[in-house]
Amino acid sequence: MGIRIRVCCSAGLHRRRARRDLHACLPLRRIGRRTARGGAMTGPEELFDSAKIKPDEAPRAFHQDLIDALRLGVISIVLLLIAAFFFSRIVHPLFALGSVEETAMDVLTRLILLALPFVAYIAAASVARRYTGADTVRALALALTCTVILFALISTGHYALDYGVFAPQPSLQMTLSQTDAGIRVDAIAPGGAAETAEIQVGDVITAIRRDPMDLQSFNRRVGQAAEGDPLRLRFIRGAEEMQETVRVVLVSDKQLGVLIPGLALGLIFTVIIVFLPGHWAPYIALVGLLSPLIVGYAWVIIATFSFRTEGLIPLDGNDNIGGFTLKNWESIFAGNISGLEFNIWPILMTTLAIAVVMTVVVLLVSSMAGYALSRMNFPGRRFFLSFTLILHGFPAITLLIPIFIVLLRLGNLPIIGDLIGFNTIGGIALVMVAFQLPLGVWLMKGFFDNIPWDMERSALIDGASRFRTYWEILLPQIRPGLLALGIFAFIGGWNAYIIPATYSIGSGVSNMPVFLNELIDETAPVDWNQVAAVGLFQLIPIFIFFIFAQEYLLNIYAGGTKGSS
Repeated sequence: MGIRIRVCCSAGLHRRRARRDLHACLPLRRIGRRTARGGAMTGPEELFDSAKIKPDEAPRAFHQDLIDALRLGVISIVLLLIAAFFFSRIVHPLFALGSVEETAMDVLTRLILLALPFVAYIAAASVARRYTGADTVRALALALTCTVILFALISTGHYALDYGVFAPQPSLQMTLSQTDAGIRVDAIAPGGAAETAEIQVGDVITAIRRDPMDLQSFNRRVGQAAEGDPLRLRFIRGAEEMQETVRVVLVSDKQLGVLIPGLALGLIFTVIIVFLPGHWAPYIALVGLLSPLIVGYAWVIIATFSFRTEGLIPLDGNDNIGGFTLKNWESIFAGNISGLEFNIWPILMTTLAIAVVMTVVVLLVSSMAGYALSRMNFPGRRFFLSFTLILHGFPAITLLIPIFIVLLRLGNLPIIGDLIGFNTIGGIALVMVAFQLPLGVWLMKGFFDNIPWDMERSALIDGASRFRTYWEILLPQIRPGLLALGIFAFIGGWNAYIIPATYSIGSGVSNMPVFLNELIDETAPVDWNQVAAVGLFQLIPIFIFFIFAQEYLLNIYAGGTKGSS
């Protein structure tokens, strides 16, 4: 009997302990129920706030928190510098040893160095966020103090290494001003490039080679030149026209005033981080990962409406912030960019024709082939499916030369050669359709496989032909797939470069990407602001197309048979 009592007591004790452990493991459910009634925060926000200083809790000394915050910021800086050193000084030389030219490591290094100050600000502000609920003034003072110190530390490194805003810029080392007669030389740096070329104060520059210049275009030409590039200046000295060659040099303008915008941006960023709700962190991280795309598109938009840009800052001819202009767009419609004469409308119509022909043919052929592969059983069906999948994974660039020979031979045929031969819109569209069809066939087959047989049987029993069933019954059910494939095909045709550039000669069948490449000529300076305007001009139809296509796509998912399986 005694043994039984002890066993029962032991079992009861274990049950009580298990019940207690179970309740101890469920604190979040209790918190969630209680705060749901009381209106307080629940979930991740409450866990995040648990690390904050409570109003009745004694805070630490200010200098202790300052040291902790600076320690985190400096550690972040050191880690990112190590990563940048690894990619630029270790990985990049390894590619160079294999005679491989790549720019990914350089771009990655620049992105790391660009994000370095912001990561340091976030790390330091994480300490200040502990006081946002109890002492907002202390949190703000701590975060801003850390930001100023970290900014000074980073700027000192930039100043010592001639990096960032202190990086050397192309210059002819002379001060200029715009006059009615031309560009007047007001001052010359002693021993500089202009003095070496015997340029004198009072000379009036009228052109570079044969290109007439005003002050804005002159500064733009110098800003786009590389170190050592010769610029043949035409100028008037007295009543005599003269020419001299001045070589571009890199000059570092170490004025501390350029740091003010960066410091202001850092302080604003820190204030946002301090008061940012915790549940916004994933969205901020997503924006950070997408920042290269965001910055790239922002630069394109700003550059198209500005005379010159320094990063994302628009500048005028005197390097002052501003310089917004519509001349870049006027040059597109006037048909003259950097001396290249053109008419934008035939190029745009050629691009549209290639994209439309490719879209229509891909949709028609892919839907028919997908229907046949989904609904019919014929000899060689499995081989055709496998072969189509192999073609989809086959690199298209390896077939450029054989396809070139085929198109060249087709061009010798009467009638057909004028439609789908070499250097024709039909030939370019035909090649692009061939590369797009494997994806389209597999995509359409998948959509047809998801349609129940009941609909097709009902239509066939009612007397509908196979084609009518396909056209009137099944196609409306796969509209989302048709739209998705149409978007892929249209964008592929609109942005195509390799195939149009390979199978066309001259400007008769040039599309927008090929025309953009023609603007970048090694024998003439590139006006990147005008190139950006052409790029944005090409992007506008795609943007409009996406707006309407997305709205249609979100409202066409209703369909099928109710209750079918």
